[in-house]
Parts: sequence; structure tokens; C-alpha cells
Amino acid sequence: MSFYRTLIAVVAAMGLATAAFAADEATTSTTTTDTSTKTVQIADSSSSQDATATQGTDQEKVNVNKATVKELMKVKGLNAAKARAIVSYRKKHGDFKTLEDLKMVKGFKKMNDDNMKKIEDQLTIG
Repeated sequence: MSFYRTLIAVVAAMGLATAAFAADEATTSTTTTDTSTKTVQIADSSSSQDATATQGTDQEKVNVNKATVKELMKVKGLNAAKARAIVSYRKKHGDFKTLEDLKMVKGFKKMNDDNMKKIEDQLTIG
């Protein structure tokens, strides 16, 4: 019995060590790649800053009454559980009349006003 325990422990240790060393190699190669892309981004940052600023304002809003769980998960501040809760609430109670109705959904009741405002800015009813 002791032989098998030792064998399992050795195999497990080798497996963990191999994964740890593989992760170290992956991080090293990623770091070198990131360094080269950072230089490119720094060079291009002056021309792309204006595009990034306008892109944030042109972001399409997600319709709460028609969106799927995957579409709702793209909203910054909504995780999978909250997106599922929105869809579930919508199926049980019908479409939302206003964005304030989101406060009736489980998980949104105790949310502070600042976070709720950020989420509501990315959503639409109609």
C-alpha cells in the first residue's frame, strides 16, 4: 500500500512541476512579445487616441428587453449571474418599462447608485 502512495505522490509532484515550469516559459515568451507590442503602441498612441475617444461615445446600447444573456454580459458591470437574472425576470414579469425597473431584479436591489448609473448608461429599453 505504501508503494502505491509513494508512486502517486511522485507522479503528482512531477505533473505539478511540469505545469509550473511550462507556465514560467509561457510567461517569459509573453513578456518579450508584450514588450515589442508596447513599443509599437507607444509609437501609434498619438494617432489612435482620438479614435479611442470617439469610439467610447459611439458604443451601441444594449436593449434590455431583447438582449440575450451573452449580449448582456458584454455590458461593463454585468456578470453572467446578473445577465441571467435579467433575462429570467423579463421572462416572468414581461418587458421592462424603464431602466429603473432593473432595481427589482435579484442582484440589483442592493447595488449603489454609481454602479447602477454606469450600467444604465450602457442599456436601453426600446
